[in-house]
Amino acid sequence: PEDTALKSVFIPFDIPAVDAMLGGGVPKGRSSLIYGEPGAGKSLLAQLLIASCQKRGGFALFVDAEHTFDSAWASKTGVDTSPEKLLVVRPRSTEQAFDLICDAVESIKPDIVVVDSIPALVPQSIMEASMEEKDFQGLEPRKITAGIKKVTLINQSTAVVYINQTRVSFGVIYGNPESLPGGKALRFHSSLFIRVRQGKWLTTTGDQEDFGVHGDTKRIGFVLRLRTEKNKLAPPFQECELDFRFTGDVDGTESLINLAVQRGIIERGGAGYFTLPEIGRVRGLEETKKLLRENHELRETIIKEISKRSEVSV
Repeated sequence: PEDTALKSVFIPFDIPAVDAMLGGGVPKGRSSLIYGEPGAGKSLLAQLLIASCQKRGGFALFVDAEHTFDSAWASKTGVDTSPEKLLVVRPRSTEQAFDLICDAVESIKPDIVVVDSIPALVPQSIMEASMEEKDFQGLEPRKITAGIKKVTLINQSTAVVYINQTRVSFGVIYGNPESLPGGKALRFHSSLFIRVRQGKWLTTTGDQEDFGVHGDTKRIGFVLRLRTEKNKLAPPFQECELDFRFTGDVDGTESLINLAVQRGIIERGGAGYFTLPEIGRVRGLEETKKLLRENHELRETIIKEISKRSEVSV
């Protein structure tokens, strides 16, 4: 019989298009990476994952290296901030952060650990030195590399999620000028890479491009664009989009429709028509989205069918 220790266990987002893209969710017992530009929605995505984990009875550890965690905002995105469900720690150095993580995954065994973020970690030697002292070039990636290796070997059942930020290397003419702080170890030791980008703005008058907001139109959110750039548990380079509103609400209805079209559950016809199971033809994407938001039975039917066809495709 199969060793249960070798069987992959996931923490789903409970957003069908995202979970289908990831192959079930974020894996436990492994490291994952969420990265992107500033303000793209990286921490938001991590909070959505924590909220989903807690709904299943899970316990979360949040390593707030940036000192930006806000309990009121986290609550809006569904996170339970009570001590029984969430522990927030603010380490004073890189070494202390990884020692805390190692101790946690060995002793209290949280279901998920989120490190926000890798670039905010500072080695103890730099913390103790004055700004006039010698340069510590290369120290940060060496310390982070050692910490990531240690956590990887110790971790057995926790989903460890690191948040990182993209940097642009000047002088790069050929190839991708983007790089990630913290060295290359995280790329090798992570089973999942999720790239987060900010899409068009959601406004009071509908979707708008960045330069298309005028007059009394107000921005009420933006489109969260996700892409898997590495995945050891499902096919990589898959994408989906979520509508995120500043109230904390996230809507993945459009991505659900696109996924259902890909799986052949919904038919996309000419003149903007969509043919839905048991309903028939519906004109336009907005009407289809509205119907799926209101008709919970139809939505669940489509989600179950997507799950069935995903299992067959695997």
